[in-house]
Amino acid sequence: MRTMPLGGALVLGALTASLAATPALRAQGNPYPATLQFGTGLINIPVAWISPTNADVWLQTSGKGIPYYVDPSEMNFATKVNTNVSIETHWLGRFSVGVSAYSQNPEYGFFGQALLLKPGQFAFLPAIAVGVRNVGKYDKEDRLLVAHDIELQGTGYEEIVGSYADGFKTSPTVYGVASQNFQLGGAEAGVSLGFGNGLFSDDGDLGREYNDKGQLASGLFLGTRFVFHPSLNTTLTVLGENDGWDWNAGVVGDWRGISLGVYGTELEEGGKDCTTNPSGLCRVYNYSKLNVSLGYNGNIVDISRGVILRGRVTDLTREAKRLRAEITARERRIIRLEAELRRAQAGELAEIARRRQELERQITDEREAIKRAVERLEQLERGRPPATPPSNPPQSSGTIPPSY
Repeated sequence: MRTMPLGGALVLGALTASLAATPALRAQGNPYPATLQFGTGLINIPVAWISPTNADVWLQTSGKGIPYYVDPSEMNFATKVNTNVSIETHWLGRFSVGVSAYSQNPEYGFFGQALLLKPGQFAFLPAIAVGVRNVGKYDKEDRLLVAHDIELQGTGYEEIVGSYADGFKTSPTVYGVASQNFQLGGAEAGVSLGFGNGLFSDDGDLGREYNDKGQLASGLFLGTRFVFHPSLNTTLTVLGENDGWDWNAGVVGDWRGISLGVYGTELEEGGKDCTTNPSGLCRVYNYSKLNVSLGYNGNIVDISRGVILRGRVTDLTREAKRLRAEITARERRIIRLEAELRRAQAGELAEIARRRQELERQITDEREAIKRAVERLEQLERGRPPATPPSNPPQSSGTIPPSY
């Protein structure tokens, strides 16, 4: 085993002292982002933290640039970037479970964590958790999760393992980690320290071809973060760590649960140089790499409620559309009925006018007849013979008896 460098010993001592700091410095804790490959944490390493909100979920996709061709210019985007997708859920403030797809092939593995001590549960003690990674059939995975692959053989693709990876035994990987958060003015700081086997310590007997420098001690990992709030709904997190093999650093921005991260990994290795080590492994390990991640953090219950509400909104929208169509149709019918009513009223008024004229004519005739009858009556009463024969009275009035 390699001895720990003096600088690494100093960093380890400082982190250990930070974990035992006074409770007065302890912060409540902002949510941790998702790691590049396995649920919440820093960049690659886990932390002792579980969301206090039940059913929180992290969905993360990331890409790591690995130009492993002799001539990287001959590579396309799909062959140059190894992608990863993971999903993790947190439950009861005590444990988390998730699954990760390691590449485009894809291989996959399950992971999970149990929080043994919550922050501040016992005086000044930090939060403590135990967990597992790479639970599944892909037991030859390396730290970059590229040891398993697929190869075209005959008429189909078959899963293969690179000959260099025969010495790995990384499923399952078990770890323990302690974490502590502190409030520093307007920012929050956190430190984590842990130990694990498998992905954190197994080099597959490759020695320096697998990791030339950067390891503090076999299986030991540590890291820190600083969280700032540029605005009410945004956070900016600066991360630094040693993942058991290499030094990594990066920054993550989050807005309302949508996060974007940019990281540099294997920073201590510098650029790729295969002149001193012409083996094919120098094109995969021992040089700095660029990583990008895109993630989303939400709550399953809230999302399901949102889906239900969106369904109800869709139904209500559909109902409102139907009602608006019905209202439009009825308004058109009302317009037609009003037009018919106006025509009917106009027809009735014309009929009434004609009837009125007829009645007025009949009344005039009756009055003229009454006038003539009165005149005849007066003549009879005066004993004068009529100049002309009397007119025929209306049939309904009867006959006037003669006078003597």
